Amino acid sequence: MAFFGPGAIIASVNIGSGEIFFPSRTGSVFGYRILWVLLLIALLKWILVYTSMRHMILSGGHPCQRWSSIPGPPGWMNLFMVAVAVICAPLWLCFLEGVLGTICTWIFGVGSLHAWASLWVAVALLLLAVGGYQFLEKAQMFILGVTVSCILVAVFHVRPDWWQVMQGFLVPVALTYPEWLARELPEMAARSPWLEIMVYAAALGGQSYDYLAYVSFLREKKWGHSDGGPVTPNRLARAAAHADDPARLWVRAAVIDTVVSFAMIVLVAACFSILGTVLLQPHYLVPDGVNLLNYQATFLTTLSPLLLPLYKIGVFFAFFGILYGGPEVTYRLLYEFGLTLGKTRSELENSRLRWATILWILLGGLGILWLTRLFPQVDLLDIVTPAGIYTGVLLCGFYCLANIWSDWKFLPKELRMPRFLMAANLVAGLAFTGMGLKAIWDYDQIRGFVILAVLLLGSMLVASRWKRIRPVSEAQ
Repeated sequence: MAFFGPGAIIASVNIGSGEIFFPSRTGSVFGYRILWVLLLIALLKWILVYTSMRHMILSGGHPCQRWSSIPGPPGWMNLFMVAVAVICAPLWLCFLEGVLGTICTWIFGVGSLHAWASLWVAVALLLLAVGGYQFLEKAQMFILGVTVSCILVAVFHVRPDWWQVMQGFLVPVALTYPEWLARELPEMAARSPWLEIMVYAAALGGQSYDYLAYVSFLREKKWGHSDGGPVTPNRLARAAAHADDPARLWVRAAVIDTVVSFAMIVLVAACFSILGTVLLQPHYLVPDGVNLLNYQATFLTTLSPLLLPLYKIGVFFAFFGILYGGPEVTYRLLYEFGLTLGKTRSELENSRLRWATILWILLGGLGILWLTRLFPQVDLLDIVTPAGIYTGVLLCGFYCLANIWSDWKFLPKELRMPRFLMAANLVAGLAFTGMGLKAIWDYDQIRGFVILAVLLLGSMLVASRWKRIRPVSEAQ
């Protein structure tokens, strides 16, 4: 447990949309057949996270620092990642705020989701200002721990078909909508199954910019060389020459941390997916619209009706915790990006950057949510879909491919990732990139590729013209 650090954040922050809402929804639609997707996406994201953590422990270089030197205009990759994060983060927060508002209308039976969302955004801003979240954080972890424990008990209580569960995990099959979906939810049936699965894949375990922030938390853990910035070539050479070098031994901590955290993510998500299959699918119940999370209450009330309040409190804390912690994760990405800059970095005040990030994400998401009142046909899932495609799928592919380049460029041969891990990154990178491009086409056709091209070329153009954002190494 001493080595369960940044991964604990991955597991706890994502017990919300990624492990409560989407697995239940996909389980109710696709049944046990969705489980192999869950396992595959978790494995691909584990490869991404572990490889970048390994590189930072060995060399002290955060991915943002390494990507500053990727061929092309200096820093274009970082600009692209930051631009997508800044655009998409308010869309994710809009979705989470909307879900939180929906939960409150279900719990209290009064008010609109927009009003409730506004209230809790105000509370989150107040707690971020005064730093009074410590008690709520402890309460959140306790209540979520009890809730998840009851969910584990409920899985065995409902007696799923364990043979089908095993097949669902190990036998990949094509996923199509059931026939009853067109009758019960024609709006969802009109949505591509591929898009539905890609948004699920994006939410499971976090997004690409989340992982850049999580790797940054290694600075506090001080594993290997992770806290002192990129080390000298001489220090890397000494580590390469000695198999028992402390930095090389600390890589084991990253293995433990990432394996435990993703195992927890798979376990919790699988439980919700199985319960969705057993308890919701036979009754044609799909979490959607105003019923985003109330159907899932049966997961606990199947044990006892007395557990309904626990479920309500648990899901409230799960989504409010993300509302509170999400802006901090995005700020951490911007902080790491700032470390790669020259003179511009010295002019940035961390407190101002932090609050600019918080206000942009929380209030930006809330503004988008209120705009949906003018377009009642727009569903919350419609808002988060493009953000999920970019941040949770496509950019994960870029991240994996960049992992290979970082090791090849900055580490001596003896410290580079082994061949099987390099092959795994290559497969994961191509898979995420291919899935992301297909999802963009299915979602927005040619216009989607035009937007992607504008973001990529715009980042390169800005990086080539704006000298003040040149990486530190370039500026020196």
